Amino acid sequence: MMRTTLRQLLGPIPDPLVRHVMYRRRFGRWGDFRRPTRFTEALTRRMLAERTQQIAWTCDKTRMKEFAARTCPQLQVPATLWRGREVDDLDVSDLPERWVIKPNHASGMVAFGDRSTTVKELRGITRGWLRTYDRAALGEWAYRWADHSLIVEPDLSRDRGRDLVDYKFYVFHGRVKMLHRSSGRFTADHGERFYSPDWRILDLYNGVTQEPVAPRPTSLAEMIAHAEALGGGFGFMRVDFYEIDGVPWFGELTPYPSGGMDPFEPEEVDLEMGRWWMDAPEGSLR
Repeated sequence: MMRTTLRQLLGPIPDPLVRHVMYRRRFGRWGDFRRPTRFTEALTRRMLAERTQQIAWTCDKTRMKEFAARTCPQLQVPATLWRGREVDDLDVSDLPERWVIKPNHASGMVAFGDRSTTVKELRGITRGWLRTYDRAALGEWAYRWADHSLIVEPDLSRDRGRDLVDYKFYVFHGRVKMLHRSSGRFTADHGERFYSPDWRILDLYNGVTQEPVAPRPTSLAEMIAHAEALGGGFGFMRVDFYEIDGVPWFGELTPYPSGGMDPFEPEEVDLEMGRWWMDAPEGSLR
């Protein structure tokens, strides 16, 4: 039986209508996507209106890693150990002791492997991963341009991702305005906390349990410099890193954080972030 995809179900419905309904259900209000004043509205406007080559490649993991390596030569970028469409073509014996596999064209899917992992197991784990990503069906346009393939990278963590901390930088017109630290991403203890660029705690909540206050990362200044270099060509871009033994590693670019559905609270924060994006310096990109 052929699987009906989300894109097929939503095909007859225009993207603007889908997004208006999603926004209303999530935030309890109608959004203004033509003249946005909130960050969440501006993100939706990007999904509906930004159709340029400048952003088309930013959801392709391979291309964003190439961009990071080219733009910031001193930044550590995870190697691509294998890339393909059929796990039967993957020789697990050629891989290091620990590694991860993920789709090149989607977010939130990852599996950890080691020397005991078999191709048969990988067939089951990755079944369906090469289908069109549902976020592309919901208006996140750049995902439509990412190559549908699987990639294998070294596992940078010590405990199958449980101890890997993400640092996510919000870059507006080439300047980091805030960031959040995310821990326990692959566990029930997932938590986040927002900070200013000088590591002051921000009174900000976005629906995820707040983690305990954490010490300032050793490489904060380096991560900020890299984030501003990588996000500088966009009106907004979230740039994500890991810090391992005091050294920053590139994570990914995120043009549509949480599909624009994160509730930045208090409400004034959403408005302030909207001003950071919309009040563009002369000559810069919106």
